[in-house]
Amino acid sequence: MLQDFRKDERRMARRFFCVTLIITAMFGVADLAWLPVSNVRLSPANLIDIGATALCLCVAAAIAWVANRRLAGDQSRMGLFVLRTADFLNALAIVASAFIALGIATTIFMYIAAATTEPLADPLLASIDASLGFNWLWLLSVTNRPIIAPTLAFAYHALSYQLPLVLLVHMASRRTDRAMEFVALLAVSSAFTGTLMALVPAEGAYAFFRPADFSHFTAQAGMWHHETLMALRSGRPFDLIMTKSSGLVTFPSYHTALGIMVVFAFRHHRWLFWPAVVLNTLMIMATLPEGGHHLIDVVAGAAVGFVSVALVQRLGDLSTGPAASLRLVSSSETPVSQVPRRGTSFL
Repeated sequence: MLQDFRKDERRMARRFFCVTLIITAMFGVADLAWLPVSNVRLSPANLIDIGATALCLCVAAAIAWVANRRLAGDQSRMGLFVLRTADFLNALAIVASAFIALGIATTIFMYIAAATTEPLADPLLASIDASLGFNWLWLLSVTNRPIIAPTLAFAYHALSYQLPLVLLVHMASRRTDRAMEFVALLAVSSAFTGTLMALVPAEGAYAFFRPADFSHFTAQAGMWHHETLMALRSGRPFDLIMTKSSGLVTFPSYHTALGIMVVFAFRHHRWLFWPAVVLNTLMIMATLPEGGHHLIDVVAGAAVGFVSVALVQRLGDLSTGPAASLRLVSSSETPVSQVPRRGTSFL
């Protein structure tokens, strides 16, 4: 029965991988069609960085393949340790390949979409906030305090460390399906976010309101993207270097969507789930004063996050098949990890 559960895992991992591949291909087609008529140019430096990354992933996959071939059936303590490591490297190569390919395609799209001469929507977004009774400048003044502001800034920027943690925790737990589920979440949410940011270009609340004092937040709070955004909108040629790219999405707040998805991804790990709830609640609050988002950006980002979770959860619903009788087992990583190994590859 546990063997059937492992088969179910691999089936779900393949499904999530295919969804990610399809969405990545869609972004790729849009990039190829849009790039020739855009002022964005891909720097040759990207080839070196992408080539080095691809080489590292190929080496990891090759090491895993050799270890599995040479030590198959080895039940010694050292043999099992090496095989576990090989499984991790194999999962890392597969998941990282999907994650990086998606990141490249979405980054190019984000920069092309930002390189527009369409009017900025900040006046509209600010008016929507006002109609909801929300005053961004008042919130900034309330949160710009010695303890509150640094705490919110820390939570906001901690998100960049949570994304790799999600993937590493699931791969270390030999749950490639859950790691790929998270990558699929990133893909689906990116499809929504990319469409919305292209339709509603904006520069953010700091650029719109020009507050006089935000001294307790970071020096570039909500404005680290602004120089790049203005350069893209100028119409002058812009060389995109992937490793130096920054987030340009104002509407919707992708930080908010990611916070929701990270909490969902940790739902099987109680020791990480509740800390993630607390940290990402603070992070979503911080998207307003530290991230420089309008309130409606956060509302839209939350909608993207919840809809993406609902779609991906439906896609990977394990309510039927052998997993249905193993729900209690799947809530703990220990029993499942005792299943006789057959490698983590699902391709």
